[in-house]
Amino acid sequence: MEQDLGLSVASGSRNTDYLCSQNRLKKAGLNLITKEVEPAQHGRRLILRLTPLGVRIKDDLLNELNGFHNHTGDGI
Repeated sequence: MEQDLGLSVASGSRNTDYLCSQNRLKKAGLNLITKEVEPAQHGRRLILRLTPLGVRIKDDLLNELNGFHNHTGDGI
């Protein structure tokens, strides 16, 4: 992920912590993802999954984007 977004590993970690339920400073995060250690990688790789709230926001965003995409431009 860091490489795809041009982030350092530390920056990627901080940003994904903020998206979890609790950040690295033990303060409330956004609760949009969970982080799980991938067992086959012996702790060197994390699996990021959307929480139910994250799924709902993703679906809402996709619906909005599809609405803009399908809009004919009438009334603009």
